[in-house]
Amino acid sequence: MTGAIDYPFTQAEPLRCPAEFTRRQDEEPVGRVRLASGEDAWLVTRHADLRTLLADPRFRPWVPGTPVDSGGEMLFTMSGPEHTRLRRIAAKALTPRRIESLRPRVEAVAADLAAKLIAQGPPADVLDGFAIPFALSVLNELLGVPPSARDDLRTWTDGIVAVFTAPDYAEMAEAAQNLGGYLAELVEAKRNMPGDDLLTGLIEARDDSGDALRPEEVTHLAFAIMIAGYVPPANALAQAVLRLAVAPELPRDPDSMSALVEELLRQDQGSAADQGRVAVEDAEIGGVPVRAGDFVLAPLRAGNHDPRRFPEPESVDLARAPGHLTFGHGPHHCLGAALARLELRTGLTALLAVAPRLRLAVPFEELTWRRMFLTLQGPVAVPIAW
Repeated sequence: MTGAIDYPFTQAEPLRCPAEFTRRQDEEPVGRVRLASGEDAWLVTRHADLRTLLADPRFRPWVPGTPVDSGGEMLFTMSGPEHTRLRRIAAKALTPRRIESLRPRVEAVAADLAAKLIAQGPPADVLDGFAIPFALSVLNELLGVPPSARDDLRTWTDGIVAVFTAPDYAEMAEAAQNLGGYLAELVEAKRNMPGDDLLTGLIEARDDSGDALRPEEVTHLAFAIMIAGYVPPANALAQAVLRLAVAPELPRDPDSMSALVEELLRQDQGSAADQGRVAVEDAEIGGVPVRAGDFVLAPLRAGNHDPRRFPEPESVDLARAPGHLTFGHGPHHCLGAALARLELRTGLTALLAVAPRLRLAVPFEELTWRRMFLTLQGPVAVPIAW
């Protein structure tokens, strides 16, 4: 086994999977790396090993740069029976029927934002002018946020994630407190005056035994939904448009959209965060012994580009069998996957309806990229013309 090297790997081409993943899949599918947050960890790169790891109860969620016992109250960092309970009840509210009921409004918002973007005249920035406001509008509709609070909600959420703004940790802490306080008030308002929204659904949801969520649990879930439902979908939509803009040969017709979205999700290099795990007992991954307390990193994009599962992974194949890991796998598979798919399909369809020949307005080499969190990355802007 080679010595640990720095991770994330250097990525010469932002839209392509780093070559080091391919090398490791062939030569060192489970090997050591040194993370930017300072820890050493096992990096798992093959699709089959990643699926096994993410479903293995001997590994629990861990966020690089944080203490191993800081699971907290966020759904995506919890584990064990309490996590299972929260997901079981939340799934009763975030149903396919509720997502489908959002479709007309999501389509209307997408069409309106696409028209406004085109009305600006080229070049127009898809990220700031379309993807970000679209993701936030969908969240507002989903949670039933009144129009009067939506500007504040964006300010607080921007302050917490500090991705589309410069990070300041004091401001981030204040923004998190403000957002949490507002969401607690909104949950109480929905308890007194139910609506046709997810917060009301979470308040009213019961599992088969009649168990319900406590108000503070609904607030914590709403907080997690705001964070997970903002940056990743906005970034994924902007990068999907970017791929279409630089690859005019890709299909752009509505009939191909569902299959195209799955391939764009599989190929996405910056929107699905690596999943961190810590071993709670001695185990092995891909035949490699892992000791209790060891950190493990699961880069979903590496599994999505494993030729053992996806032949010619860099090509777009609309007939490809499903199975990408962009939404995770196992107990922490993304609860919002159906909503994210709806957003991508609807957003791309709306943009292509008004700009079927959209293209990049500047040479690709002139785009600037920013690192988000530990391994997420995205373009600062996606200027298009048509």
